[in-house]
Amino acid sequence: MTQLHYRLPHPNLREFFSLYYLLDSQGPVRDDHERAGMAQIRFILKGEGQMEFGDGHLADCAGAFIVGPSATAMKFSLSNPFYMFGMGFLPAGWGALTGKSAADYTDRAIAATELFPAIERHVKTLSACADADEMTAAADAVLLPLIRDADPKIIEFTRMVDGWLASDVSPDINTLHDQTQLSDRQLTRKVKQYYGHPPKYLARKYRALRAARAFIEADPDEADFLRDAFYDQSHMIREVKLFTGTTPAKLRTQESEFAELIDQRAQYDGQINPLSSQT
Repeated sequence: MTQLHYRLPHPNLREFFSLYYLLDSQGPVRDDHERAGMAQIRFILKGEGQMEFGDGHLADCAGAFIVGPSATAMKFSLSNPFYMFGMGFLPAGWGALTGKSAADYTDRAIAATELFPAIERHVKTLSACADADEMTAAADAVLLPLIRDADPKIIEFTRMVDGWLASDVSPDINTLHDQTQLSDRQLTRKVKQYYGHPPKYLARKYRALRAARAFIEADPDEADFLRDAFYDQSHMIREVKLFTGTTPAKLRTQESEFAELIDQRAQYDGQINPLSSQT
């Protein structure tokens, strides 16, 4: 049996982190796909896992580790039993806390100590927690002081990019240029710094993920609207499979157990960043 428990971070953290989650898998060894997404911080409290990225390279995951922004769907395998606490690392949070370019960590899983040398001690703290609520309180206590001095310019910029991505199925890059007053080269560098991808690839990624969500929810109006954003049906199928690991037809009828659990974050739409709740 596998359970995934979501929790909202403290309101002051929601600009920087999407959701906390506790994954408790007591079933057999699992092999599945994970959709392309934003960076994650994860703490494996029991068991071990392995991730396979789109370029075929493998990463063993243990203890506290960070998964950078992913350019395509990933494969993963989990031992039995497996117990993990994690959180979605929003672009503003990445910029405020790491000081690194997210592009250098795209499609990588690294020990969290590479960016946060003292983080391993929090594995013991989380292991001592009884449930997701206690883990949420512990995470809030650690993270709130860290974002107190976050650069408001990072927040302002990521809000513009998030708003641009949400403004249209295929948002016009010229709109973002006008809003930011940055040259093409400056804009590309800055978007890659916080999001891991250049603007056009970022728009392509979230177009496919939004289309996948429409198929999952069996919303014909939304699905038809999104289908028009692709060149043709074959293009749409290829893009959805690239970023989700499966085809639109299977999303409707054969979505995996793990993917169905992740879909529960849709219930937080309006409370968290739409890049998380609507994909």
